[in-house]
Amino acid sequence: MEEKRFLFLDLDACTGCRSCMAACSLLKEQASGLGKSRLWVPKMDGICLAVPVVCEQCANAPCENVCPTRAITRDTKTGALLVDAQKCIGCKECVWACPFGAITVRKGLAIKCDLCDGDPECAKVCIPKAIQFVSLDDGGFKKKWSSLEKRVKALATIVGGR
Repeated sequence: MEEKRFLFLDLDACTGCRSCMAACSLLKEQASGLGKSRLWVPKMDGICLAVPVVCEQCANAPCENVCPTRAITRDTKTGALLVDAQKCIGCKECVWACPFGAITVRKGLAIKCDLCDGDPECAKVCIPKAIQFVSLDDGGFKKKWSSLEKRVKALATIVGGR
């Protein structure tokens, strides 16, 4: 496997513009529509809070572990968890297992971020650099963990409506 890279999501930089969602839907679905994106950005306008949600490509991935047909496997080149459309039966076990809410099922097929074959479109279009594709080297893990903790707390605020 190549150098481990991940999507770093900087909550403080996210403006909630959802350009990442538009770019994702255009690239992956050849159609515009935020509902077709493989990531989502819930917002709470009253307190100017937007929280990008995307697959974390977990090391011990619950979605991969729970899939009854083994349709979710790790790409050895990018490290991304991929869904095999030929094996996926649309059972939604992966949706329920994902602790981040980063998987959906459309037309009987699990849909999730696949890191765009190692060149994520969302990171390329994010002008404030709220989404960056970075190396998981010496300081990367700590940076990722800190970002994740901050996003989980912010999502709780949005879901809780506080």
